[in-house]
Amino acid sequence: MLVGIGIDRVSDALLAFSFAEAARRRLDLRFLHSWTLPASYGYGALMDPTLGVDRSEHLTRTLLDLLEPWRLRYPEVAATAKAVVGSPALQMVEASREAELVVVGRRARRLPLVPHLGHVAQAVIHHSPAPVAVVPLP
Repeated sequence: MLVGIGIDRVSDALLAFSFAEAARRRLDLRFLHSWTLPASYGYGALMDPTLGVDRSEHLTRTLLDLLEPWRLRYPEVAATAKAVVGSPALQMVEASREAELVVVGRRARRLPLVPHLGHVAQAVIHHSPAPVAVVPLP
C-alpha cells in the first residue's frame, strides 16, 4: 500500500486510515514524500543527480521518526518510508504502479469556488493503475 505524505503537514487522520487499512488488508505500507530542489540550483540538478541526496536521507529519517508511534501501535504492519526529489504528482503516479492501494490526503477548502482536490490527488486519481483512497485532512 502506497501513502503520499507531506512531512510538513502530517495528519493523524491520514496515518490512522493508512495503518488501520493496512492491518485490515494485511498489507505492507510504503510512505512516500517528494520534494523539489530550490530554483536557485538551476541546471545543477541536471548536471549532478546526487544533489539533494543528503536532504532526502534527512527527510526519510524525519519521516520514520514521525511514523514510529504508529508502528508501535500497529506492530503487525511493516511500514517503510522514502523521501525523493521530484514532482510529488509524478513520483506518486510512478510509485503507484507497484501498489495494491494508494492513499492520498485532501485538505479542506473553505472557498466554494476553489477545487476541492489538489493537483497531486487529481494526478493520482486520473493516472494510477491502483485504486485510490482520498482521506480528508483537517
